[in-house]
Amino acid sequence: MDIKLNQTISTVSKNLGLRYKTVSDYYPYKSIKNTARVKNGVLYVKVSDKLKDAPNEIIEALGYVLLSKIKGNRVPPRYKRTYNDYIHSIIISESPGETKGFHDPHGNYFNLEEIFNSVNTKFFTNDLPKPFLRWSKKRAYRIFGRYDRSKNEIVVSKLLDENKTPIYVVEYIMYHEMLHIKHGFSYKKGRRRIHTSAFKKEEEKFPYYKESIEYLKKASGKERRFLS
Repeated sequence: MDIKLNQTISTVSKNLGLRYKTVSDYYPYKSIKNTARVKNGVLYVKVSDKLKDAPNEIIEALGYVLLSKIKGNRVPPRYKRTYNDYIHSIIISESPGETKGFHDPHGNYFNLEEIFNSVNTKFFTNDLPKPFLRWSKKRAYRIFGRYDRSKNEIVVSKLLDENKTPIYVVEYIMYHEMLHIKHGFSYKKGRRRIHTSAFKKEEEKFPYYKESIEYLKKASGKERRFLS
């Protein structure tokens, strides 16, 4: 039993009015899978070991997702959204081992290197240094773009590497992630802020900003957070 994990799950359980003894641990599932069941008055929770390094707020959100079902309650949307967004951020930011052979910026329809150079010339006077560029291994539909500062890497969802995708949509994704390179991040009340007011103001200057947002909403199926 993982003590820290069990403490978080126990707290969520009590908040939901459950009175079971909890036994929680990480389990080496092949995929990201989590389970919760009650047996002989004990609540057993198994969490994918791929989430061992997840922030506590993610584990808490997962707890509400799993235990709300045990309670028979509707899963609170904010917890479901928090957990799902984190999982899709994992999908688009696979570890180096998982992305071996997938660091080529050349897609089937779009070349991310050419798009980076074009966006850098149009909007940043070629001032931004080029990071590693690649398409995600999987077709992530919740988070379409991500800049990983620790890896100096921009990843774009493979879902967009299609003939039907307008080029301005891929350029917008690249522009958004390049703004992260330009603006960095700040802290406010102990919390890291990456989408500051200055960031958002400059983001809206992209010529096809509204059209890109609408296209991505439709591609994701719902109005979801799709950039980080």
